[in-house]
Amino acid sequence: MELRVINPEQEKKFNIKWVEVETPVGNFVIHAGHAPTLLTLLPNHDVFFQLTTGQSESMHISQGIIEVTRERATIILSE
Repeated sequence: MELRVINPEQEKKFNIKWVEVETPVGNFVIHAGHAPTLLTLLPNHDVFFQLTTGQSESMHISQGIIEVTRERATIILSE
């Protein structure tokens, strides 16, 4: 599964096993094959994900959305 993180200045891509996000309606753990969806991310929270190498990573999100397809998760940051 691919994770893309897009902000106004750059785009980063990661090959991941899963990504975990906080939203106003709760916590979501997204794996390959997840039902397509669009979610607002809870402001000022961390996003956690595991790379295909097994290494866990996180990044702080100030504000944004995540678009999920069966093969990709795209986080679009507003800052």
